Amino acid sequence: MAGRLLQRIAAHLVSAQAAENRALRQELAQLREMTRQMAERVEEVHRTQKQLDRVLKNQAIDEKFRMIFRRQLASLIRAAYFDTTIPAPLALQARRFRLRSQNEEDGIILSLLEATGVGSRRFVEIGCGGSGGNSAVLALDMGWSGLMIDGHPRAARVASHEFRPNSGVTVVQAMVSPENVNALLQQHGYTGEVDLLSIDIDSIDYWILDALDACTARVLVLEYNAHFGPTRAITLPRNPPTRETLPVEYFGASLAALDQVARRKGYRLVLCEASGVNAFFVRNGYAPGIPTMTPEQAYRPFRHRLRDDEPLRPPEKVLAALDREGLPLVSV
Repeated sequence: MAGRLLQRIAAHLVSAQAAENRALRQELAQLREMTRQMAERVEEVHRTQKQLDRVLKNQAIDEKFRMIFRRQLASLIRAAYFDTTIPAPLALQARRFRLRSQNEEDGIILSLLEATGVGSRRFVEIGCGGSGGNSAVLALDMGWSGLMIDGHPRAARVASHEFRPNSGVTVVQAMVSPENVNALLQQHGYTGEVDLLSIDIDSIDYWILDALDACTARVLVLEYNAHFGPTRAITLPRNPPTRETLPVEYFGASLAALDQVARRKGYRLVLCEASGVNAFFVRNGYAPGIPTMTPEQAYRPFRHRLRDDEPLRPPEKVLAALDREGLPLVSV
């Protein structure tokens, strides 16, 4: 009898274990199904996020080209309806337009060259990027000869490809310094007078211009750091720090510093374009009808490429922040 009891107990235990195993298998199947559904939902979220990223990117591109179109339309309206007797510097600003430049510099440069007269139809662009910078319209649309220099290999390759149709354009990949700038120009035959000299390397621009004596230009374009304000004559040191990341405000030189070295080199400040990026100078003796401006008169604050309503830190706060980070600036 005890044996039968043990058999019944064993059978019951086996049955209970089997039922428990079936329940466990069902739970595992449910978990697997839930996991599969969760993975599908996560994948759907990832797809949606990618689609949203593409939409936002396309919106930014669309806004960029809407802004360019608005500016181009405005330039046509100004050309058609503005009185030609507008006094300088408003007359120069009124003729601004963008064909290949970043901030409507094309129209200003052509207006200045019209005022100074064109000599050799040659330019020098230091910091050309892949687009050719401020000289692109002269090279591609007007057939000028020129020297374009950029320190980044990819930018130099892109510029070489872009300007292949003009055999008179020489693109050089080189890191320009005060020590080699004159040798580079002499090596490629750009000594004496050129019509346009543009410098935009976002670092030691002041020191490059200070050292450059291989050529002179009728029109000089310099990128200035509007974050430094209109009055302080300051620049990055001749050997700036090379950190992996630097604040966006830490580059180049102030307008007052560039004006100082330009005057010493025989140029006078005549305009800053409205985006607060480039300053325009003409060589003494040229375009006497265009008045000279002080840095305080010409200065324009930096404007974001797409939005003008984003607050910018005032120069005092920018300089204080750079000082706290131990980033050196030189007063000149």
